[in-house]
Amino acid sequence: MKTIFIGLNWLGDIIMSAPAIIAAAETSEVHIVTRPHLSDFYQLLPGNITTHPITTNGPIQGVFRALKPLRALKASKIIALPDSWRAAILAKACSARESIGFSCQMRGLLLDKAIDKPVDFKQMHESDLHFMLVKEAGLASIKPALPVYKPDEQTLQQVTGKFGLNASEKYMVLAPGAAFGSAKRWPPEKFAELARLISDSYQLPIVLTAGSSETALTRQICDEARGRLIDTAGQTSPGELACLLAGARALIANDSGTMHLGALCNTPTVVPVGPTDMTRTGPLNPRFTEVSTDICPQAPCRQRVCPRLDQICMQNISALAVFVALQNLIGTSND
Repeated sequence: MKTIFIGLNWLGDIIMSAPAIIAAAETSEVHIVTRPHLSDFYQLLPGNITTHPITTNGPIQGVFRALKPLRALKASKIIALPDSWRAAILAKACSARESIGFSCQMRGLLLDKAIDKPVDFKQMHESDLHFMLVKEAGLASIKPALPVYKPDEQTLQQVTGKFGLNASEKYMVLAPGAAFGSAKRWPPEKFAELARLISDSYQLPIVLTAGSSETALTRQICDEARGRLIDTAGQTSPGELACLLAGARALIANDSGTMHLGALCNTPTVVPVGPTDMTRTGPLNPRFTEVSTDICPQAPCRQRVCPRLDQICMQNISALAVFVALQNLIGTSND
């Protein structure tokens, strides 16, 4: 049996959909329609999974032409993970025997099986909603845990060596970026203060990572912090970033794709949280802790830009509070 997924458009969303995809792959040959820059992340997942990199937000005529190989598959099921109207159109265009997705935006006009979200869906984790579609398709009945990505030793040595780390060297990772918007970003000066606390107490190298559009954040931290800082912003492939996270003693990150990738690597993770509703989009990581304050009555606002313009929810999280959370999570020694 063949199953097609219309994939999600953010790294964090992809990882939250991973349990659903893996469950389907246990009984089905899985094909995923995904934007090209996200294709490599699916290669970190186990199972019989094939990606089809297509610029799905491009002109619709070109997208339809790119979907021709999907139509040739004659899949039994197609699952539209995004809630958008365009995702339902793409699902219809793939010509599977049955298309499945949520019924929002009147998508029942296009989908063979459009199901309603539960009344309390805003209190549910996104991964549970994704799995609902797989279950409705009859592909699985029990949601599996998020798998743990573990690079082989040779790959880990190559990646750490590329950035000047010894093969057996311990290090921590700071990820000050957040592609969704500035409201989620803990200020870089607080990351710099945290880096000083880590360097003084753990005497470990600190790897900084961010997207190519966020290199100013890591440069500021390098200018203001002390200790051995390794700036990898904009220099890592998806696989290399996963390797760095898999080998890290801990990750301190904003709510971001890197936070969720840390969950896939089972990396102990501390997250300063302000506008995010972690009930819905928190990392699927048993070794995760969040640090927040209740100072803003609008939190969690889930906005890209702070509606108050003062980002009080993030500004009031101190570097010391995050450092204490880190110590509680991993201990106070270098062992």
